[in-house]
Amino acid sequence: MSIRKTAARGLAIAVVGSLTLTACGSDDGGGDDGKVTLNFTWWGADERASRYEQVVDLFEQQHPDIKVQTSFAEFPDYWTQRSTDATGGNLPDVLQMDNSYIQEYANNGLLYDMSEFVGQSLDTSQIDEQVLSAGVVNEQQVGVPVSTNTLAMLVNTDLLAELGVEAPDWDYTWEDYNDFVTEVTEAGADRDPKVYGGGDYTTVWWLFIQHLLQQGIQPFAENGEWNFTEQDLSDWLATADDIRYEYTFPAERGDQLSPLGAFNAGEAPTEFTWDNFLAGYGAELETENLELMPVPSGADGQKHMFFKPSMQYSIGSNTDHPQEAAMLIDFLVNNKEAGQIIGTDLGVPASQGRLDALDVEPGSFDEKVIEYERRVEEEGYITEESPVHAQGFGAVENEYVEIIGNEFGYESIDADEFVSRVFDSLETNIITQ
Repeated sequence: MSIRKTAARGLAIAVVGSLTLTACGSDDGGGDDGKVTLNFTWWGADERASRYEQVVDLFEQQHPDIKVQTSFAEFPDYWTQRSTDATGGNLPDVLQMDNSYIQEYANNGLLYDMSEFVGQSLDTSQIDEQVLSAGVVNEQQVGVPVSTNTLAMLVNTDLLAELGVEAPDWDYTWEDYNDFVTEVTEAGADRDPKVYGGGDYTTVWWLFIQHLLQQGIQPFAENGEWNFTEQDLSDWLATADDIRYEYTFPAERGDQLSPLGAFNAGEAPTEFTWDNFLAGYGAELETENLELMPVPSGADGQKHMFFKPSMQYSIGSNTDHPQEAAMLIDFLVNNKEAGQIIGTDLGVPASQGRLDALDVEPGSFDEKVIEYERRVEEEGYITEESPVHAQGFGAVENEYVEIIGNEFGYESIDADEFVSRVFDSLETNIITQ
């Protein structure tokens, strides 16, 4: 159920080893053909790569003096390689940037200030100011939001129909979800392989953030200090005590399926993740019968959901071609033909002009994601701003999900040690101002 485990296969695995050669800043001139060469890298799976390659081909057709070299990897591997690049002063010219890491990279002088290009080769006028501000660090425009997304529960309606279990109503609670997981797991116990209702949602960092907002707690202060206590985390883990280990998807089976997960392997009908993952999972499951539902309601009956930039584009400060890099970002964010190719794989377009021009097929995943974000806003579920991302946030999130959460899933640590380890990670990684 990890939000951060994208199902990259085949080419995604192969390129991890080649990133050292391809994902670095451009040289100090053009190639033998006189073209400027840009390196562009992102995280994601094969479906996203296919869309991006089409967009890059289109960009090169319209800008024959620029060549774009591309690479991608799964989310954890992506950031490991970016750390290596940063150490050697070789960040890509253009890179996908996550809110969890933008403070860290900007504060270390690793990202180029794009302010000089705004209003010229880089048009940001179609992006909502609040969304655009997510790319501003120390009064510098170091990121340009690509799109927006919000948390959702993805539902495999075909699998639920086979099991004879109905999805919860939209106003369901965490307790209702636990009951649903139990019902599904019992219904799927005789199948081979077994089907479980879902994974242990408490090991998903962003759901913990969502839980804190439902308790009226802003996770981090503007200076980076965390506003939650060890008891808050203990209480969150306790919400799944009745289903953990007996009714949720086993960690052992998850390792057997890797890089797939329970949901996109067809062994669980639900997963909490970002809404823009819908198309990628649909491609992997080879079905169009996936739906989106909001997160469960908190104790006060409200969702307390939020929109955030799903990702941003940044320029490595070591680039030799900032002007051309800005042109590529402008194309990726604003070009309507490129937008038609990308659809909602990256989220709902942040550029209003591109969103308005998006031609979506009825019943398509693009329509479902756009309609989902429209509905949760109209229902009044979006009441919070995107939480502050403290410097070092990304390392804590990764350790929470990939290391501590995995050990918890194997029962090699208990809840008390889980909490202790997370707070050790906060102390080690979060940098306060």
